[in-house]
Amino acid sequence: MTEPTLLIVSIDTEEDNWRPRRDGVTVENIRELPRLDGLFQRLGVRATYFSTYQVAIHDWAAPILRELHGGGAELGAHLHPWNTPPLDEPFAPRNTMLKNLPAALQLAKLERLTATLREAFGGRPVSFRAGRYGLGPDSVTALIRCGYRVDSSVTPFVSWEEYDDGPTFIGAPLDSYRLAGGADVRIPQPEGPLVELPMSVGYNRPPSGAWARLYRALSTPALRPLHLRGIASRAGIVKRIALSPETDSGADVSLDRDVHRGPRPRDRAALRNGLGGRDPAPDRAVAPLRCRGLPLLAARYAARTTSRRVGSHTGVRSPLMARTEADRAATFPTTR
Repeated sequence: MTEPTLLIVSIDTEEDNWRPRRDGVTVENIRELPRLDGLFQRLGVRATYFSTYQVAIHDWAAPILRELHGGGAELGAHLHPWNTPPLDEPFAPRNTMLKNLPAALQLAKLERLTATLREAFGGRPVSFRAGRYGLGPDSVTALIRCGYRVDSSVTPFVSWEEYDDGPTFIGAPLDSYRLAGGADVRIPQPEGPLVELPMSVGYNRPPSGAWARLYRALSTPALRPLHLRGIASRAGIVKRIALSPETDSGADVSLDRDVHRGPRPRDRAALRNGLGGRDPAPDRAVAPLRCRGLPLLAARYAARTTSRRVGSHTGVRSPLMARTEADRAATFPTTR
């Protein structure tokens, strides 16, 4: 008998604003979360909502998330460094990646976010995802100091280095592993207290490891002007796919057969009730889904504005995509 696939659904519960900003922040998309969570409950899914500081400080938004939590959802933490106090760093593109901030400032922001979420939602978050996937060694150390048990920031096969000096996760494990901080986040530390549950990323043809090398080769500066990577992707020769309706279509994710094997036995207890286990949520079991067309482990769904259909790929833009130079110039002051 084939073991059913465990589909873990997580939502980055964040601002409406497409570009990082510190003023004029809105969170109107939060009003749509009860409708989304109703769908999840009908499917037997206990979702994890990674919430930002800006969501938590809106008096009307926090009760919505508390209601979801009361219905069984898990509330985790999502750190946008550009508008999470203390705002001691210059407002510059590079500083939108958490890993680029001084270790003490990373810890201070995480402590502020954790305390704010605890006050707003009535429970201490134990699961985390870094905004823009900006996880680094000092971030892991800060997470452990603040009592977090699970992180889900790693995107296997993906490098964000050319986007505001972000991290690279090329070479990271596809399955869950442990981290202890102070070292390369791609290298497991078996006795570490933090479970890393990578995002589901793979290629349209197995094995993903072999195609990843070809994908990187096509991405070299010498070949980039030829657009070979784009041609190979459109032709279906080699295409990197993330199990996310923000970036890939349902047809694409159903083609990915390089399946994550799931949490290791030691980690299953920590993940049995969503990403963070029983603290602070009630002890409720996750109903495993038999998803023949979705063979990857973790999913990331975005609930954006009311004008977009939740779960639809069309019209949904990812806040993790690279910003153009024009975007940066319009958003950030020139820094030297």
